[in-house]
Amino acid sequence: MNLNKNYYSILGVRNDATEKEIKKAYYKLSFEYHPDRNKEVDTIKFNSITEAYDVLCGEQRKDYDVKSKFGNNYNEYFEFFEINVEFDYHKSKDHLDNFKKTEVLDIYINIDDSFDGNIEYERYVKCKPCDGTGKDMSSKIVIKDVDGNILKTFDGDDGCDFCDGSGKYMGYDCSFCMGKGKVGLNPCKSCNGEKRILGKQKITKIKLEGDETKIPAMGNVSKTEPGKVGYLLLKKNKI
Repeated sequence: MNLNKNYYSILGVRNDATEKEIKKAYYKLSFEYHPDRNKEVDTIKFNSITEAYDVLCGEQRKDYDVKSKFGNNYNEYFEFFEINVEFDYHKSKDHLDNFKKTEVLDIYINIDDSFDGNIEYERYVKCKPCDGTGKDMSSKIVIKDVDGNILKTFDGDDGCDFCDGSGKYMGYDCSFCMGKGKVGLNPCKSCNGEKRILGKQKITKIKLEGDETKIPAMGNVSKTEPGKVGYLLLKKNKI
């Protein structure tokens, strides 16, 4: 049953039609569109007629009439609170892993009594070659005509000629430089356009402050906002 289909319209009857009227309409249409009688008829049309009949002359009609906007007793409450309980573990896990990689900035590390004040761990840092822009400003942008002749060559850090480096053209984001004001549109070769890279961080001579020690700006750098940095939290295990 598809709540977005108007089964009544498919059979050509009103949504308050009786079962007898629905059957009569179905028999007439199935006779006209049956593939065995008419080879030129699209089987999709016949299948739609059969589907409509099965719903409206079966136990599903009552459900359809309440939950479909084409039904005879439609109640939007059911549509608004309809819950999809399907769950794809692998898809959800990939989504969570991607969220952790992209959005989680703070880093938590558990330590014990053997901690000597020195630590080394992995963290995402801003890509230095592109300064967190994700763009390769050292690349060349070549403009060619339809015959392949080079009309102009831009350096990656040139100001955009179309918007004079403003990033705006006639009040809108410049479509040539995508509002950047520069024409370095190729992805940075160091971070592949990710704006940050995974590196190793070393910190020495850390003085613990009770059970939890927070060190600002030593977490991950944001992928969407390279200037935003999380913190490192060292938590002492309790025995």
